Amino acid sequence: MPAFDHDVVENYRERLEKLRRLQHDIRDLTATARTRDGGVTVTVGAHGELRDLRFEPRALQRTNAGQLARTVLGLVAEATREATGRARDLTAAFLPEELAARLRDGEEDVTAFLPDAPRTPMSPRE
Repeated sequence: MPAFDHDVVENYRERLEKLRRLQHDIRDLTATARTRDGGVTVTVGAHGELRDLRFEPRALQRTNAGQLARTVLGLVAEATREATGRARDLTAAFLPEELAARLRDGEEDVTAFLPDAPRTPMSPRE
């Protein structure tokens, strides 16, 4: 039976824990955008999913449905750019430099680097 390298296992566990933290950080990441007057506020997640939408009464009084819809869509796009940029930066810090550069240059999608974390054996004999 070959000798078991505990350093390799420990390195694997450390990398796995970092991957889990990265996944958690990206899952919890949000970005918020609002109109200049604060009448409309949107918050999105790392993938652009709408997490919160708020309207101040004055925003509803001063605009029609079409304008309000365009405002919301524009704010969602703005917040999504910020959120995906931050997710890209978090992910790039985890990757080897060559892949990180491709990610920063927009050649790769952030989600391509976020597989489900594998299970960690509790001991080397499992």
